[in-house]
Amino acid sequence: MAPAIPGPAACYPPGVALWVSFGLLAVAALVQASPLREPWQALFGLPAVFLAPGLGWARGLGRRAGMADLLRVGFDAFWLSLPAAMVGCALARVAGGGAWTLLAVAAASSVGGGLWERRSLAPMRSWLPSRAEQIGALAATLMIAVWFARSAVDIARPMDRYWFVDEPGERLQGVGMFPEGMTVVGAREWAPTGADATLTGEVTLLALRAPVGACVEIDDRPLCVEANPIEVAEEGPVWRYLDRGIATTYLSSAKHRPPLRLRFSNPQESTIYLLEDPEQIWELHDAGVLYQAHYYQLLNIVEQLRWAKERWVTDVQPPLWTWVLGPALLLTGGELPTANVLFTGVLALTAVAGLLFLRQHAPNAPAAAWLLPGLAAVVTGKLLLVPGSADMPDALYAVAIVAGLSGRAVPFGLAAQLLRYPGFVVVLLGTLITRAWREAARLTLAVVVVAGAFGLGGFLTGDLDAWLATVAWESGPEHWHGETDVSVLLGRVPAFYALWFVYSGGTLLLAAIRWPPGTRVALGTALSYSLLLCTIDHTPTHYFVPLLQLSALATACTADSFRSTAARRGLAGLAVGGLLIFWLQGVILA
Repeated sequence: MAPAIPGPAACYPPGVALWVSFGLLAVAALVQASPLREPWQALFGLPAVFLAPGLGWARGLGRRAGMADLLRVGFDAFWLSLPAAMVGCALARVAGGGAWTLLAVAAASSVGGGLWERRSLAPMRSWLPSRAEQIGALAATLMIAVWFARSAVDIARPMDRYWFVDEPGERLQGVGMFPEGMTVVGAREWAPTGADATLTGEVTLLALRAPVGACVEIDDRPLCVEANPIEVAEEGPVWRYLDRGIATTYLSSAKHRPPLRLRFSNPQESTIYLLEDPEQIWELHDAGVLYQAHYYQLLNIVEQLRWAKERWVTDVQPPLWTWVLGPALLLTGGELPTANVLFTGVLALTAVAGLLFLRQHAPNAPAAAWLLPGLAAVVTGKLLLVPGSADMPDALYAVAIVAGLSGRAVPFGLAAQLLRYPGFVVVLLGTLITRAWREAARLTLAVVVVAGAFGLGGFLTGDLDAWLATVAWESGPEHWHGETDVSVLLGRVPAFYALWFVYSGGTLLLAAIRWPPGTRVALGTALSYSLLLCTIDHTPTHYFVPLLQLSALATACTADSFRSTAARRGLAGLAVGGLLIFWLQGVILA
């Protein structure tokens, strides 16, 4: 298929960016003034925060570069919107005004971008995408829409519907707990109508879902919802909830006899769940009513939300994700559903980053290969949303890595470093593989300068020692926990690469059949990066997201390298089939 060719000058009239920006801002303002709440506020409001402020700037920069296609402009507009989002969030925290301050700063940035776009007198050129690229963009849009529809229950689930229940080793005999006259069929959800209740029936487990601090007294024994409950005594309190949460207790017939008396401290905002058998935990889980997650996974979810709501710069992870998630949460006043909607937008960025990578490294790839960025995006959604990792920075981290390997190593290598500690190393590997020595030197200098600025800030605020200790912990002990036995470390390697193979739909091996330049930069970088990960003592799915993206893109580049039309289409088709099967049917191997 013929590569894309430059189109005519002045294809897009100036001023469009400003009108589009203010259209997005107007929609966000209307939603903000309406009674709608998350996730709808996030769905309509986040484009105003993360696209509108940077749209004019992206158009202006694109004109100077002679490139003004919608994919690249939209991609750059997100990254160029981040400064306005960070400033708006900071001003709202200092001066007040909440979401309206955030939108006001976004509007000011939109005006500045519109003026910047008009200042450029150079003729603007469009880049006409190939038919395959158009198919890929449309397919990615449809795939993400389908993923969003299929995952709507998970996306809209707030923190107070996640819980961790340690099932007992043997079945307990329950005691009377249901209101008289209630028909008991499995697990039941019950909303109290008053402060006092007397219950009868069979039950083993009682769960209270209510605001943090709310209690129910069970025969004068209190059960209270805590933000930081103790699950394991020797570990102490563990972050769990924000404003609302769940508290559970098992009941034994040796201690209680029916009828059971309950007294609620906040009946209006409380819900009780009554389970006859511990196995019904999984009935609630499968129905999406209460989602059972390990308490460390709950910690991962809530700590991201807390940092974004409370801190300027995290002292546990690099700061960029907090600066992205913070404005999103400020806009809606919400929590996990907002983060999940933001994650959906990041999946769209993932697909666009992949298409831009193929434009540069495999412009003549068969049409099926242009489906791979969209498929890799929705597989990322599958890997991160279900385990509760959607509010972590790894998806955006993968976007920055792919963009950094697409000819813009300095800005996106720096972005990758500000999202995860290995980010600079991963993008630097790509520049070294392609022998882009000047880009490697510039990226190294940029990271050193930014690290020095943060170091100076930490020194002046007295936080530097804590930050350095955190970097040291995250870079080693947190992932290996002092294990030095070579046989143990090497024993983890096969399982790691087996997981990568499954998650990638087999593209890890398909890409390695041949090594054209695009495959060398994508798969070579991924394999080099995997050496940092393959011996760690835990392998959550979010570690594999950059590897999944790069192996899928490498397969497209490999398919592009064949002369035979049958081989080109066959290899791309196998990759599409593998990812499609895993997305629709595959079971995540824990």
